[in-house]
Amino acid sequence: MSFEVISLVILIILLSLFAIWISSAFFGAPFQPTSDKALKLMIELSGLEKLPKNKKTKLADLGSGNGKIIIAFAKLNPNVEAHGFEINPLLAWISGMRIKKNGLEKRAFVHTKNYWKQNFKDFDIITSFQINYAMPGLEKKLQKELKQKSKVISNTWKFYHWKPKEKISYGLGDVMLYVKE
Repeated sequence: MSFEVISLVILIILLSLFAIWISSAFFGAPFQPTSDKALKLMIELSGLEKLPKNKKTKLADLGSGNGKIIIAFAKLNPNVEAHGFEINPLLAWISGMRIKKNGLEKRAFVHTKNYWKQNFKDFDIITSFQINYAMPGLEKKLQKELKQKSKVISNTWKFYHWKPKEKISYGLGDVMLYVKE
């Protein structure tokens, strides 16, 4: 491959990464993908690996980014219906492409939507990797909307008044499990 072709490929990759980064200024918080270690802990805290394969579970990932979490949960159990809520249309499009590539169109869905405008009363599990300033309002919203026994799994950021049922520390922070009482 010639130097020009390699340079063009590198330029396209850099411009794509810049477009994702700059679009966060217009469409919400900056995109930071969940680490593989945090995702593994989120799956562990969800308890989905231990659930019977015939129990239907509805999951929402708030600010779903590139779809990594909804894809992982949809692959984990065929009865998981995973919904990602992503305000950034570019990231939502990338998620949709990844869902299609994994053949999960019937179990994983991405919505180009502000999750603040979504009611979560029908969801069993909520996953979140938010930013500190969003947590007080998110805590109030979820406490109001979620049904009893719904789980909230938060990567890194804590709720101020809701005490976690379980917390697992890893190199970059904590993953916490909250249960609606």
